Amino acid sequence: MKTTLRFLNKIIDFSGYICIAALLLMILNVFIDVFVRYAVFGLLQHFHWVTAIDWYNEHLSWLGGIGMQELEWHFFSLMFLMGLGYTLRENGHVRVDVLYDNFSRRKQAWINITGGLIFALPFCALIVYYGSSFFYESFTSMENKGDPGSLPRLWPVKLIIPVAFSFLVLSIITVILSEIMVLKEGEPDDCEKEKTKSNIEGDAA
Repeated sequence: MKTTLRFLNKIIDFSGYICIAALLLMILNVFIDVFVRYAVFGLLQHFHWVTAIDWYNEHLSWLGGIGMQELEWHFFSLMFLMGLGYTLRENGHVRVDVLYDNFSRRKQAWINITGGLIFALPFCALIVYYGSSFFYESFTSMENKGDPGSLPRLWPVKLIIPVAFSFLVLSIITVILSEIMVLKEGEPDDCEKEKTKSNIEGDAA
């Protein structure tokens, strides 16, 4: 089980790297969009460089245009959705619960296992199934928004949905396996505390 957990954790770590890359690309995209739109194109309009404006509109209109703005929320979607599984693995999601924190570690493990099996896994499986159909329809029809300057295809952003929730399924499985290990072996921190306590009692004797 530990080998399986190590393997799954490496896959989930990869989703974390994707989030970092998406964040950096989104920042770069916003910078280029704003710089071109307000600095470069703004200067061309200010000095009435008609030839340069015409060349820009013909060859570089996608820079600082609708396509760049659409890329911003594409990268944000990638970062947000791919981060779901990584955040779950790291127990980083906000828990709105006044009872959970007061339970023993074993009760918390049972709650996490039950919630993962009954609620989280079936829900994510449905999202993967219907999200795959959502992506396939967009891919086969070569769907696009049709607006001037917009991105030519919409299927890449729709592909993120089944892929991200597949990573989330792996994260849920990782959490369930980790909680099973807690039930079987106890939490590593608890074992360490028990060992330290025994050493102290032995020294005192």
